[in-house]
Amino acid sequence: MPFGHKNTLRSGQPNWDGMRFGFDDPRIPESIRQRVAAMAQPFWELYFTDTDMGGEWWLLDDTGELVEAFWLEA
Repeated sequence: MPFGHKNTLRSGQPNWDGMRFGFDDPRIPESIRQRVAAMAQPFWELYFTDTDMGGEWWLLDDTGELVEAFWLEA
């Protein structure tokens, strides 16, 4: 494994890339759902983006700015 490379798990499906999800959607890994629920505010949105590292969940505020990115680590 290259230096600085995190060992991650796939946290979503590649065909979900760019999809918006409700904060309580059961397809979101439980640990990520819990962290999102603790942070999310009204009108914020959660998107999945596919990456070569297994995917990330992006929490965006009501202006579309990235608040936090979430992923699974092994």
